[in-house]
Amino acid sequence: MPRIQTILHPTDFSENSRYAFQSVCALARDNHATLLVLHVMMPSVSPLAQAGILAWEDDGTVHVPDPLQSAESQESLAQLPWPQPSDPRIRVEYRLAEGDPAEEILRLSELLRCDLIVMGTHGRTGLGRLLTGSVAEEVLRKAVCPVLVVKTPLRATPDAETEATANPGDPIDVRPLGISLVSAHTRTLVRTTTVEVVRLIVRAGQEIPQHKSKGEIIVHCLEGRVAFTALGKTQVLEAGKLLDLPASEPHAFKGIEDASLLLTILVPRSGG
Repeated sequence: MPRIQTILHPTDFSENSRYAFQSVCALARDNHATLLVLHVMMPSVSPLAQAGILAWEDDGTVHVPDPLQSAESQESLAQLPWPQPSDPRIRVEYRLAEGDPAEEILRLSELLRCDLIVMGTHGRTGLGRLLTGSVAEEVLRKAVCPVLVVKTPLRATPDAETEATANPGDPIDVRPLGISLVSAHTRTLVRTTTVEVVRLIVRAGQEIPQHKSKGEIIVHCLEGRVAFTALGKTQVLEAGKLLDLPASEPHAFKGIEDASLLLTILVPRSGG
């Protein structure tokens, strides 16, 4: 078998990616190989743009990251949540690209002369859809080098909605997630007999079908944008906007950009 000198590892910063990262680190260590960690963002990624990853000139020109240069050499990219190997002997470089995930993975694997691509599957981030089956399948079919797909065990796969209710009196951070939005998922923050508070994550293009809440509900958009349909009309909710709905009012969401919203639901009294 040819010597493995350079390994490319696409990541979407999710829990599933972190599991695959552990596997690829072991491969890089055992083969004394250089590990290239690649994140591909879609052209309309607003959380990254808001975080200063993309730079605009006065004439409207957009400067995108150069994936042929390490992220460490591009100051604005250092703030991304790049995974770190536990073994300091592993040589790691971080790269950021913009475009179609599969196309960028394939293009860069050739340009960077990678000997192996190691990817995870079942990534849940809607931002890049980097690790979904369709991307992995295309890379497997078209890559000029071997591809290793690491499947995340069921126990390591986060639920679509995770309970994270706080204890009474504990402070809860409800600030915008920023670049952490790429790996976030819906969580219940508070649940009592009278109120429920949920941080809802809506991905770009995702539709949450019409449904009802038994109690009154306050919808507060923390970041991103969603199309919100209720009371016979559809309107755009963006960061900093909130509205309230009466109990049992049908409503639906559709993501325009990746967004997080704070839902405060008043629980009706029993028999009330």
